[in-house]
Amino acid sequence: MLANNHSLYDSSALTRKHVEEWVKNGPNNDLIEEVDNFGEYIAKTLAAAKIIIGIGHREKKVDESVTTSQIRQIFGKLKSIEAKGYGNDGTRTEFIMLKPLLAYTAGRHNKTGMERLKERVTWGIDAVLNGEGQEEVLRFKNFCKLFEAILAYHKAHGGK
Repeated sequence: MLANNHSLYDSSALTRKHVEEWVKNGPNNDLIEEVDNFGEYIAKTLAAAKIIIGIGHREKKVDESVTTSQIRQIFGKLKSIEAKGYGNDGTRTEFIMLKPLLAYTAGRHNKTGMERLKERVTWGIDAVLNGEGQEEVLRFKNFCKLFEAILAYHKAHGGK
């Protein structure tokens, strides 16, 4: 895994503020651009990461990107919740349980891209749950659109 001080460890694309704004108000052109940049980061930029390893300070090429199947595992759970109707029959609990699934997936694959995706999705889940109760269903729908956009831009930028 990349060291915390590695230049590719984090991305300024799609910050917490951007995620919270999308979930609260829905997409706009600036937010779409942020998601596009983030999709490129997790698909392309991290695919050719180079890190310094060992005593000899050699560079090693490592693929720190996220695969489509890793994203789709979480996306599939999200779409299942959406199909049941968010807020009905325990779907809120299922939605909250995406957090441990993300943590497991990030830990299992041990890739920077998956860790960054986990952060953004967790911020989105929190944004859905924190706010006026009567608007929670709308925030959930906005969150689903955000996740769809991340998946689409990941694939558009060559995500495997």
